[in-house]
Amino acid sequence: MLRLLDLRRVFAHLLVGAGFACGSAAPIGVGTDITPVEPSGGTSEDDIVDEPEGSGQMDPLTGVDGLIDTNFDRNGVSEHCRTSFAACGGLLAGTWTVEGNCNPEIRARDVLARWGANSMGLSPGVCYTAVQRLVWNWSGEFRFENGIAIDDRSREQVVDVKLDSACLNASFGMQEGASVSPDACDRMQDAFTTCALADGVCNCTNRTMANGLASGYYEVLGVSVNIAQAPETRYEYCVNGDQLLWREKEGDQRQVVLRRTVDAPAGAVDPVDIPR
Repeated sequence: MLRLLDLRRVFAHLLVGAGFACGSAAPIGVGTDITPVEPSGGTSEDDIVDEPEGSGQMDPLTGVDGLIDTNFDRNGVSEHCRTSFAACGGLLAGTWTVEGNCNPEIRARDVLARWGANSMGLSPGVCYTAVQRLVWNWSGEFRFENGIAIDDRSREQVVDVKLDSACLNASFGMQEGASVSPDACDRMQDAFTTCALADGVCNCTNRTMANGLASGYYEVLGVSVNIAQAPETRYEYCVNGDQLLWREKEGDQRQVVLRRTVDAPAGAVDPVDIPR
């Protein structure tokens, strides 16, 4: 019998990736005989990047507008999002506040399908068109003080998904039929997910908020900075006056624009990463 808790865990994995915990509820049956299948472990957007593990560096940004839906409201996007990213380094010490997100919305089909498989346990073949769009928007502050990076930013994630009966069957063993059960679609909802059945397909939107993870001792090396996370991660960046263009290590060429709101103390310098 299908346990709706198992379906809820599809979205609960997104909460794990976002740093949330979702309280478990009692299993609820919907009268469908299946063998429940647990989705793979929760993942973050790092899983959609084809790059050497631990490099933290990405190829130069190209074709930004080609990856952004033309109907998406860019809310007066920063001019720094309209040109290719070019790392240049610079003094990080001080406090920076997010003022813009470059390429916040993804609709590239291959990227969405791979993300759905890694993050939600969806069948990459049968559910190839299930994830409709993925949006990440950053806000908050980023501080560099006394050799320590303090990431007080938050990242809102919005995912739109269309789950049909064939996709749920291939991914979680739900008995396939002409339509997803209205009850099954309704019970997939939780505090972070809304779902509605239309034309036999369960349309869901999941919204989560995650904390920034780029905190720890930092050292700069040329146009990049190494932050002592677990594992250590290197980010590319460019300081131009009071603007900081920060390349997130999260795939698909995203970058965040920040403005310096608190100057570094007089004579402040960033710690230097000395290659060993």
